Amino acid sequence: MGASLHLMTLNVCGLPSRLAPLPERATLFGGHVERSDLDVVMFQEVWSARILATLKAQLPSFPHVAVRHGLAGQPAGGLATFSRLPLVAPRYTSYRWTRPDMGSPRFRIKRAVNGALQGVLTAEVAGLGVVVANTHLTANKDGDWSAGNRYHAFHRRQLGRLHEVLRGVGTDRAVVAGDFNIAADSALYPLIVDSGAWHDPFAATDPVTFHAEYLPDEGPAHRIDYLLVRGSPDRFVIEESEVLFAAPVRSDDGRSIHASDHMALSARVRWRD
Repeated sequence: MGASLHLMTLNVCGLPSRLAPLPERATLFGGHVERSDLDVVMFQEVWSARILATLKAQLPSFPHVAVRHGLAGQPAGGLATFSRLPLVAPRYTSYRWTRPDMGSPRFRIKRAVNGALQGVLTAEVAGLGVVVANTHLTANKDGDWSAGNRYHAFHRRQLGRLHEVLRGVGTDRAVVAGDFNIAADSALYPLIVDSGAWHDPFAATDPVTFHAEYLPDEGPAHRIDYLLVRGSPDRFVIEESEVLFAAPVRSDDGRSIHASDHMALSARVRWRD
């Protein structure tokens, strides 16, 4: 057998919310990650240098951090990939120029700004020849992923940009993970997996990855986060896959708090030689 990696993805909810403050939550989910044998952790919504510093303080055994900084020193796209193994050649590609062609002018302008602020971060795990891609697509605030929705063409363009980047990474050993903000039961799912070019370890179970109580109308939650492996399963083995932080975590003062409004996905992948 060849290279092996244990990976996790989590949107940390770096924007104001009804959750406990991020430093408090980071102590809890960071402690879990530190005690685990995870190799690579991909975070989304790391929107400031302060959030990045908070995460670094909780993950001392993950000294290698792939990030590209924006003009204000913030992680570009709110993306940061932490690793126990050296990471090389980090590259960030924005979803700039992806925009909807439906909705009001105000809606189209705001979503175009969102696209410019989000993107995909890639990095190679040194010595293993594995590229890890961390991404965050624009949120569908309508909660409607039908083909007639105003977000549909917008998300289609963002997925097109994502896979354009992924096809250019130069290796068959690749993982892409993050908050796609697209429901797994939507018409866009075939584009998420690029018509079968990517294997979805969670396809059979299709677990919800967002806590319904944090939805605006507390409507039904969906799987909107993904961890995908390039190629067909004859090239690799998924030794385990699980959902993390589905239940509240006990804080030091006895309160039950969620690690984030999202749940985390993790998988252990071993590539065949």
